[in-house]
Amino acid sequence: GDEGCVHCPINSRTTSEGATNCVCRNGYYRADADPLDMPCTTIPSAPQAVISSVNETSLMLEWSPPRDS
Repeated sequence: GDEGCVHCPINSRTTSEGATNCVCRNGYYRADADPLDMPCTTIPSAPQAVISSVNETSLMLEWSPPRDS
């Protein structure tokens, strides 16, 4: 076409020069409804500093956000 080439979004690649879309790298995903120029993402890492407190009637869990969201 008349449009110039652009780089693939983060965590995606193409299998040939001049491809019309980019596929996600292994372990990365894009939702079916996401546009093809949207970066691919992966599942977040585990929460950090998980603490549990148990008493006679309840369980309370606290944690810090994952390192990689």
